[in-house]
Amino acid sequence: MKIKSLVLIILFFVQSFCVFTLETPLNKNGEKASFLIQDRSLEIGLAFLNVNFANNFLSATDIFQDVIIIDLDKLGDGLKFNLGVSATPIYFKFKTEEGWGFGFSTDIYAIGVLNISGNMLSFNEAFKDNSDVGGAVFSSAAVNSFFDVEGFKIKISPSLFYTLAYIAPPKNMPSSVVYTLDYSDGTVICIDYAARLYTGYLFEDNKFSLTSNPGLDFTVGFEYPLAKGIGLTDTMPFLDFDVSLDLINIPFIQATMTNYKKIKGRVGGDKPIKIINKDDDDDDGLLSSDEIVDEKKIIQINRPFKMIARADWRPLGGNKFLTITPVIGFCHNDLYYKPFSLEAGLNACLNFGNLFLIKAGLSYEDRVFVNSLGLAISFRAFELDIGVDLRSQEFAQVWRGAGLGVNLGLKFGW
Repeated sequence: MKIKSLVLIILFFVQSFCVFTLETPLNKNGEKASFLIQDRSLEIGLAFLNVNFANNFLSATDIFQDVIIIDLDKLGDGLKFNLGVSATPIYFKFKTEEGWGFGFSTDIYAIGVLNISGNMLSFNEAFKDNSDVGGAVFSSAAVNSFFDVEGFKIKISPSLFYTLAYIAPPKNMPSSVVYTLDYSDGTVICIDYAARLYTGYLFEDNKFSLTSNPGLDFTVGFEYPLAKGIGLTDTMPFLDFDVSLDLINIPFIQATMTNYKKIKGRVGGDKPIKIINKDDDDDDGLLSSDEIVDEKKIIQINRPFKMIARADWRPLGGNKFLTITPVIGFCHNDLYYKPFSLEAGLNACLNFGNLFLIKAGLSYEDRVFVNSLGLAISFRAFELDIGVDLRSQEFAQVWRGAGLGVNLGLKFGW
């Protein structure tokens, strides 16, 4: 009964937008004219900031109650934690009436990944089960250009990036933590852990110096008004949509790093565990060792690559009041033991004459489900963008507040 009620509410909500129309006169180009905040020809952005974290174990509903109850059985699904921080101190964009333009932007962002195997946390039998422990801090500067060619909108953005910090497993291990528990011939338990913490800077004798080389990658985007291009809007105006494809961080020159701290150790061993008597000094069945050393070895680094396809559908016959955007693609991120992951989402935007925009969406990106809501208020000379989201690696945990994201940005121009 509750599901039926929810479906009826959603249908009524969608229908209320579909019947929203405004009769407006035509302008000199034969298009509907209405009150509209014009797009800025020159735009400067300041202090764009995004902070987010997500986990799959604890949620706000678990913590904010009189008695906190922690279900350890959930650890059988593994423990996952993601952290992200990004900032754009400044960017600018210039656009001409002909549709071409250019810009420049600077960015810095940090990624943290913790993905501990459920088999290890629950002491289940497994052979060389892998867990992810990694992170990176990148800074970049990009030149952005865009122009029209035969109806296509094309974006090309070369970016010079520098890796400030990078955590990765050594070459001889598939991941940072490898777990084995075998009962076939006695009890064999072994946990190998190793990581290299690379840094792109050195601070000695009160002197700061950069110790690694930057990399170069490209972002390329294509957009085309497909519905108009094939004449679909002439017969079915409600099928007005554009399609686009973005290739983000195409590697061209890899960044390199040299200096790192090696963290390495083992708990357990390859031999069955022995029950040790007080007169028995043989403890080879259970070993534990730790090692932290400074070393130098070159590592080559690419930023996470994404390929994203999307369609911007305007169901109100070309009226930009409502835009629905399905998204699908994939990501390749070397911070994970399995670098390939899918990306998908469904977003909607209500546009009140470019003066006030409301954006909402549900997506799966960077291996995290995200339920987002954003607001933008624009007076052309000034724009404020704010947004919040709930997120988690598990879909059910999104709605319980297992993660949170906040973003804020300011735009100026005319």
